[in-house]
Formats: sequence, structure tokens, C-alpha cells
Amino acid sequence: MSLLGSAAKYFAMIKAARDIANMAKKIGIGDLRKLVDGGRSITDVYLESCSPTKKAKLKQDAHTLFEMGITPEMLWDEVTGQMPDLASIIEGKDAYVKTEMQRIKEFLEGEY
Repeated sequence: MSLLGSAAKYFAMIKAARDIANMAKKIGIGDLRKLVDGGRSITDVYLESCSPTKKAKLKQDAHTLFEMGITPEMLWDEVTGQMPDLASIIEGKDAYVKTEMQRIKEFLEGEY
């Protein structure tokens, strides 16, 4: 991959992670903690609040990221890097994180 391609991939990932972090901040750290502790998917909660048009845009944007080689796991790592509070909430909850990754993949594959 060229330097320009690598830079584009990096900046796309940072922007997407920032958008996700902003959404998480709107939910609120206290509510995120309750969701995680209760086993409720953050992805589900967010998608339930989106219009069909917004969901279509999210799916399109996500497919573009994944075509660039950015995986849900890479994005998740970037989001938790930008939000240490969220990282502390999910620390040690590997099964929860695995389920979140699965929900994201299901959404992208149209199974959601």
C-alpha cells in the first residue's frame, strides 16, 4: 500500500472512531456501563435509534472502511483508545466484545 493509501486508511479509521465515540458520549458513560453490565448490545441500542436512511448510510460507510482493510476489531480498538472510560467498562469482558463484533458483522451482512 502506498504512503498516501496508508494515510487515507488511518484518517478514515480515526474519523469513524471519533463518530462512534461521539455517539457513545451521547448515550453517556453511566448508561453505557449499565448496558454492558446488563449484557445489552451498544450496537443494538444505537441502531434501534437510527432511521432506515441513517442505517443505510452507516452500512455504506462501514463497507467503505472494510474495503480499505479496516476491520471492526481495529475500529473498536481505536474507539476504546479515544475513550478510556469505555475501555475501563469493557475491560475483561471479552465475551461481550466478541458479541459486539458479531452484531456489527451481522448488520453489515444484512442479517440484522
